[in-house]
Amino acid sequence: MIYRGVPSNQWGSSGIAIVIRKDWKHKIQDYTWISERIIETRIKVLNRSFTIVGVYAPVEGKEQDTEEFYRELQQTLDKIPKKENIILAGDFSGRIGNQLIPECIGTYGEQVTNHNGTVSRDFCAFNKLKITHSFYRHKDIHKFTSEASGTKSITDYININDKLKSNIEDTRVFRGSEIDSDHKLVESKFKFFTHAKQSHIKRDKTIYKNPQHLQYICWNKNQ
Repeated sequence: MIYRGVPSNQWGSSGIAIVIRKDWKHKIQDYTWISERIIETRIKVLNRSFTIVGVYAPVEGKEQDTEEFYRELQQTLDKIPKKENIILAGDFSGRIGNQLIPECIGTYGEQVTNHNGTVSRDFCAFNKLKITHSFYRHKDIHKFTSEASGTKSITDYININDKLKSNIEDTRVFRGSEIDSDHKLVESKFKFFTHAKQSHIKRDKTIYKNPQHLQYICWNKNQ
């Protein structure tokens, strides 16, 4: 686990981590703690370099904190080489709605939009990131990522850059894993093909043995 912890009185309001399977630790090339809300790690798999940026945005209503968060996040993305495969995942504390923006937002998200969601949507559009969750039709139990006080919402996202758009297969909520949180596990599946020695194409199937799919867990308990 690569994490940036905070004092116990800040648990549930900040702090961020990226969990890498133990047998993948030799694939980690670098990692950086940007802040208590942004963390970055770089791995190399199948001769491709991946930069994973994990985030935990300020809650709705803290507009000054949100502005500072996205300023730091933009600086972080600006430093990543354009050739990298970029995955930006986390709790964005925002509801982006389902208004179509080609190659950025699909029509299968929720209808509600809030301030944080608008900022997140504009950030992804500016950086040409695809908000993957919104492009796949799923039942509500595999669609809404969090539930608190009887309200369901989508605030956790896995976003990718152009380099990965041809590899993404699906993003959905994965139920059944108990993580002691009002957020659900969000999973993206990617496909990558490699040439085997017999000169035929083989497809790897499992996630943490190779990047067939990325699983992201939001651990915070309080929204």
